[in-house]
Amino acid sequence: MDNQKKCLFEKFGGDQQVSELIDQFYYKVLFDKLLREKFLKADMSRVRYQQKRFFAQMMGDSNTQYTGRDLIEVHKNLNINNQQFDKFKTHLKNIAKDMEIPSDDIDELLLHVEKHRNLIVFQK
Repeated sequence: MDNQKKCLFEKFGGDQQVSELIDQFYYKVLFDKLLREKFLKADMSRVRYQQKRFFAQMMGDSNTQYTGRDLIEVHKNLNINNQQFDKFKTHLKNIAKDMEIPSDDIDELLLHVEKHRNLIVFQK
């Protein structure tokens, strides 16, 4: 398959790699003083499951349908600020780098994530 035709999900290596990315990500988040308080009351296995589905769909996997709650619904009472959103992106970027994902693909992922900022950040 020509690399131009592959969606980001495939470029990242499919299901297993995206799963790994999200697992590593939440491992980091739960040790991050800036972010972990947002997840103290969360069912983390559910959060990870929904996030994997969301990322797979966002990254172009046509076989995955995100069926979780609306992003605004989920985040509006969490008081997430821009600094926390940026930190979230930094963790994602660093983990993807550690996984040796090409930087163009990481940039594309971060662009997708950035498009959702206004559905997640409510603490201006």
